[in-house]
Amino acid sequence: MVKLILCIIIIFCGAVSGLHLSRRLTKRRDVLSGFEMMFHRALIRIEYNAGDLCEVFSDNFAGYVFTHDKPFEDQWDYLIKSCSPSLTKEDIALLNDFLNHLGTADSESQRQHIVMYSRLIQERIDSAKEDIQTKSKMYRVIPLSASIVISLLMI
Repeated sequence: MVKLILCIIIIFCGAVSGLHLSRRLTKRRDVLSGFEMMFHRALIRIEYNAGDLCEVFSDNFAGYVFTHDKPFEDQWDYLIKSCSPSLTKEDIALLNDFLNHLGTADSESQRQHIVMYSRLIQERIDSAKEDIQTKSKMYRVIPLSASIVISLLMI
């Protein structure tokens, strides 16, 4: 009886871990889509002279409000770090690189900069969608299969 309960727990843990790994892929796509929408809103606000960087980027998917009492770069890093568990190293590097030329030129240059990074983020979103299609099922099946094998060996 104890072995049966232990086997059920092992199978349950394998299924949950597979779902967690699979969910990380969709979370990555969702976070990148949120950054793309934030860039799009920032682009609109810059075109209509809505204010400084803190005001332009405060309307974002994470609900993070940029304040004027701290440097924008530090706040941007904090926003990226809060989203980093679901992003890859390349995604984080791209988002950190976005800040390099932001706020240093005229509005037309800023608009072009944001459009370029929006397109780069869109490429990362497409990559995330491809990962979901190719890896999601594998991430769900392998841990479940391993837990079933372990359970069978225990019996």
